Amino acid sequence: MEYRKILVNSDIDGKIVAAGGDIDLRGAAKNAVIAGGDIAIHSTTVINRDAIIAGGNVSSAGKILGNLTVRADNFQNTGSAGSVDFKKTEGQRGLQNLMNIFSILMTVGFLIIGIIFIKLFPTQFFIIEEGVRKSPVKNTLVGFVLIIASVIVIILLSLTIVGFPIALIMGMLFIIALMHSCLFVSFAVGRKIVDLFKVKLNNLLIFVL
Repeated sequence: MEYRKILVNSDIDGKIVAAGGDIDLRGAAKNAVIAGGDIAIHSTTVINRDAIIAGGNVSSAGKILGNLTVRADNFQNTGSAGSVDFKKTEGQRGLQNLMNIFSILMTVGFLIIGIIFIKLFPTQFFIIEEGVRKSPVKNTLVGFVLIIASVIVIILLSLTIVGFPIALIMGMLFIIALMHSCLFVSFAVGRKIVDLFKVKLNNLLIFVL
């Protein structure tokens, strides 16, 4: 892979806008908007107004007369600025990693629940799946109407003291039913694709795929 680096050695009359791998800024400008990996603002740099920087490792030895806004994993400031707003991006990456783990766990959970349904309740499972597969448009419209109606009923019940516990239980059942409906839809889609290509596969294998 070719390594690319952006060098700004001369002064700019207007705004510097740069995005790429590693960026070295040595010239002066009115404003700067920079995004990259390793970003270095050298001591010869003077930004007359504001600078907005996003990157992995950011170092600033220059002079920012306005606001310096930085979003980076690491930030070293040996220069000067009117004001500095720095936030680490590690928290955002941590949240993203947490969401990725949650998605994987959800996928595995759905897979396990689906296998349990197919193994323990095959008759009921395939009756529902066949209905979904034979009338997809009708079932989609009916399901959409039922979802809206259920949400309205749950909201109305939650407005009263007596109905709040009922709304809470109905809400939990609604979420469970909504999640389980994905199992039947995904299996119906998988079977439709298998039938389209005329491939013979085991039911469990269709569900997994």
